[in-house]
Amino acid sequence: MQKIEEAELLKELQQGNTVAFQKLYNAYFALLYLHASRKLQDREAAKDIVHDLFASIWHNRYTLSINGAISSYLYTAIRYRVIDYIAKEKSRTNYLAALPPLSASYTTDTDHLIQEKLLQEQIERVLNRLSPRVREVFELSRQHYLSHKDIASKLNLSEHSVRSYIKEALRLLRTKLGSLLWVFLLFFCKYF
Repeated sequence: MQKIEEAELLKELQQGNTVAFQKLYNAYFALLYLHASRKLQDREAAKDIVHDLFASIWHNRYTLSINGAISSYLYTAIRYRVIDYIAKEKSRTNYLAALPPLSASYTTDTDHLIQEKLLQEQIERVLNRLSPRVREVFELSRQHYLSHKDIASKLNLSEHSVRSYIKEALRLLRTKLGSLLWVFLLFFCKYF
């Protein structure tokens, strides 16, 4: 663009002319994007930075003051935004590297803990509907990891009765909890 065209374009932009903004965007977006992506080696980040620059220009259009060529202003603005992005990424990387590693069993996710507590309460309500003998058999199987044979021996029952009681408990859990049953089976040993 020539200097006269740039001055007129800037004047129209400062008056809120969307066509002037579109001309500016079309004239410089690709060049600024290429410049930023070469420096960052990250196309998405480069695109975000250039879009952010144009959004800032539009947002500040009424107070925008550019001395000299628009192209110089845009390249300087992109250069500073790229430097700022790199500094933030380096800071973020250093921060994450300094954090202690999280073990697989440790979580601070409050939402997850609340969901587990609600699931535990639902399971307890369903188990309370079982007869005492069925619940006892089921808990020996799932909580204490006893085999059908061991449960039968301990409670003086037949293995067939133990299997039937466990089937009954699972049927009721499946009916009342539906798809939550599988989550229950994963967490049962941990909570009961």
